Amino acid sequence: MNGEMKIYEALKWASSFLHKHHYEKNIGEILLMHHTDWSRSRLLAELQTTLPEEIWHTFKKSVEKAASGVPVQYITGAEFFYGREFVVNPNVLIPRPETEELIEAVLQKLPLVLEKNGGGSSKSVTPISIVDVGTGSGIIAITLKLESTDSQVQAVDISSAALEVAKENAAKLGAAVTFHEGSLLEPLFNRGDKVNVVVSNPPYIPEGDRHLMRENVLDHEPQLALFAGEDGLTIYRELVKQIPKAFTLPGLIAFEIGHGQGQSVSQLIREVYPKADVDVKNDINGKERMVIAFVRK
Repeated sequence: MNGEMKIYEALKWASSFLHKHHYEKNIGEILLMHHTDWSRSRLLAELQTTLPEEIWHTFKKSVEKAASGVPVQYITGAEFFYGREFVVNPNVLIPRPETEELIEAVLQKLPLVLEKNGGGSSKSVTPISIVDVGTGSGIIAITLKLESTDSQVQAVDISSAALEVAKENAAKLGAAVTFHEGSLLEPLFNRGDKVNVVVSNPPYIPEGDRHLMRENVLDHEPQLALFAGEDGLTIYRELVKQIPKAFTLPGLIAFEIGHGQGQSVSQLIREVYPKADVDVKNDINGKERMVIAFVRK
């Protein structure tokens, strides 16, 4: 398309182009909102407006990039999670809606941890201390801090590049989270820190499932954050073994898991904490998505 065109014409072209390459038509709207800095309602109100030529050329390149498989979130540099906009880039996974359900599960259990820790009877009780292991873009740690402001929240990741994104998000959203670079809970061991809550959305995809992954995920999202050994349980095994060294009871363990991993991950926790109350929870799509374990004193 050459020459002047209106907003609706640009969107019609993008929708057709994306559909031909088997990608969602609404990606065009997302990209044009990004390049115009307009809300969707503003975009729809401007359908008859002529699109400036420089925006058209930038928009066209972005649509072509999306049609080649680059996730739209990496093109816009942002994704929403729990009602907040987070910075994302190819150094971190794109936040998924299912992880919001992990946040909900943790928030529901925090009062139980506080109550058993004496929170109902003393104003001087130590605040709940949370660590998010494998924080990536920081969505879990930052959201928990903003939703549970009295909690002390730390976050760990082995990737320095991911931590830069997480720190940027924490600063942007005003979340007082302490970040550490390192493997699993080792940074806490080095500091002698103890926590009541260990939450993690670790890599959990079995290596053998690579062929089942969508190309735009496999080719563009960080594989360090996706795959975890032959059965997908490698990180859970290592992390569960470490937890007692950094845990203060009563405590909460909350993991996001892959479908079909609930029983295995639950058993790993019970091997360390036989009396823990362990629940496997499904996500909104009816798939196993979380293992939540409450450990009493």
